[in-house]
Parts: sequence; structure tokens; C-alpha cells
Amino acid sequence: MRGGALAAGAVAVALLLPLGAARLLSAAGPPLDLAGITCPTTDARVDPAGLRLSTEQQGHAATIIGVGARMDVPVRGRVIAIATALQESGLRNLDHGDRDSIGLFQQRPSQGWGTREQIMTPAYSAEQFYRGLLKIPGWQSMRVTDAAQAVQRSGFPEAYAKHEPRAVAIVAASSTGGRGGGVEQAAVTAESSGCTPVSVPVSATTSGTVRAALAQVGKPYVWGATGPDSFDCSGLIVYAWERTGWRLTVRTSQAMHGVAVPVPAGQERPGDLIFSQFGPGGPGHVMMVVRPGLAVEAPRTGLDVRTRAYDAAGEDLRFGRLPESAMHRLSAPA
Repeated sequence: MRGGALAAGAVAVALLLPLGAARLLSAAGPPLDLAGITCPTTDARVDPAGLRLSTEQQGHAATIIGVGARMDVPVRGRVIAIATALQESGLRNLDHGDRDSIGLFQQRPSQGWGTREQIMTPAYSAEQFYRGLLKIPGWQSMRVTDAAQAVQRSGFPEAYAKHEPRAVAIVAASSTGGRGGGVEQAAVTAESSGCTPVSVPVSATTSGTVRAALAQVGKPYVWGATGPDSFDCSGLIVYAWERTGWRLTVRTSQAMHGVAVPVPAGQERPGDLIFSQFGPGGPGHVMMVVRPGLAVEAPRTGLDVRTRAYDAAGEDLRFGRLPESAMHRLSAPA
């Protein structure tokens, strides 16, 4: 049953807290105290160009641009390659991915891109991407996302478009924009959103759940993972609740959205869920509220678990609170 169907007043009152139980209303403790807990993001900011690249990402960007220059690939081709790597791996040489996908471009040995060892060599994988791109008739006149999709054949063909501005900036920041150009702007500073005390009273259980989620910051995103070493977006939510003694009956962002009690934007509390990336089947992503305006999430392949600021209106976000009916009490916290 969808949370929106729960219209009875008594039921709505009972579901004001994430566990929706009267005993937790009486168990509500002091405000969630996050003082002293750091909330670092895994992104980095590169000044003055504002590229937000870590040292690792700079190195891989330089390799991709350099290989393109060596192959005499026009600048537009290098932009397409960088945009593709940003989407597929976050410019990191990943040894995992969907099925047997690996590397900067998430290429698959089973689809003829090369051996695992070859694909895990950044220069090789970049060259293979460029060779695929150069075989596409008219690629230079295509949109960046269309050219990337023609090579990658992703299940999300429009996903590359959002990386185009950043890819242009990265290529433009290469030392020559041409042969052998590496990415300059080496002054990298880590971002940190910082945690502050929250003035909304929450239950001890909810406080523990938020803390459990924050404790995973910096661990890698792996599709289908539920911890303890890696997570996908909903897997992080499942794990955080298990750490406080509750097993969810829902696993995916779509299933969580289906049972969650809707919460108006501006009235969200720590522990509430944030849903985004809506499609025909529901939301493709879920995060957890740390405090209004700050969320903890397992973003996607190439980005580690992190905290980030959110804008409910600007990002078309929807909020929900999990009811007790969506949980089972464990004999002891996991």
C-alpha cells in the first residue's frame, strides 16, 4: 500500500516518526547532536577553474586527453571522452561495475573491449574508446551525449549530457589543449559540508540510524551492495536501519517510495528519506536526511558515500518517512 493512501487521522499521527510506533513517541530524546562529527564529501574542488577534481581524477583526465592528442582526435572528441568517463566512472579506474564492466569507461571484456588487464590500463581503455568513436559516421556533428551513447550503448542514453560543461572545462584546462596536454590547476582542496546540531527532537533509534549512515562516508558505491564495505543508494538505507536493530521489508528506492508516508518539503526531519530521479517506475535514487538541507547518500558508480547539500525545489525532490509496517525488529542490532 502506498503511503499516500493512508489518510486516516489516527494513522497519520502514528506515523509521524520513522518507526511510527507510540512507544517511540515517548522515547523521543534530545535533538540529534552531530557536533564533532565531520560530514566530508568525496568530491573535491579545483581552483581557480572550479573543476572539482581529485589528484587521481586529474591524472586520469590527463591520460585521456593525452591519448586523444596522440591519436590526433579533435578537441570535441576529447570532450566526449571526458564526459563519458565522468558518467561511467567519475574519472576513476574502477575494478568493478555492472556485470563485468570495469575501468574508466566501464568497458566489458565479454563485449570485446579487451582483457580485464588491458581495460584496467587507462591509456588502453582511452584508446579503445576513441577507436570506437572514430568509427561512428558523423560523430563530430552529434550532440556529446549522442556520440558517447553511440560508443557505449548505455541503458541511460541521456546521462552523458549533464557532464558536457564540466568536460569542456577540463579539456580547456589542459596545458595546451592539444598534444600531450595534461590537466593543470593542481591546487585541490577537499570540500566539507560540516555537521551542526539539529534542533528537531528525534528518537534515539532515528539518531542512531543517521549516525550509522554517516559512519559509511568514504566507502565505495557498488550496485546491489548493502555493506559493510560498499553500498548502493538504497543499500545504505537498509544497512543504517539494521545497525539500529530494524530490518526493512523494502530494498529498492522504488519500493521505499511506495510505502513511505509523504512529508512536505520543509518539514523533513533527520532520518527521513529523499527521493529523486523519477521515471515511469518511480524514483531512481534515495538519500537520507541528516538535517534539513543536508543529506547522506551513496551516489553512483565512481562516487563514494558522501554528504551533500540539497535543494528540494530546484532538484524536484520528494520526502518520505518509513512506517513501522515496513520494518521488522531484529533480536539485536546488526
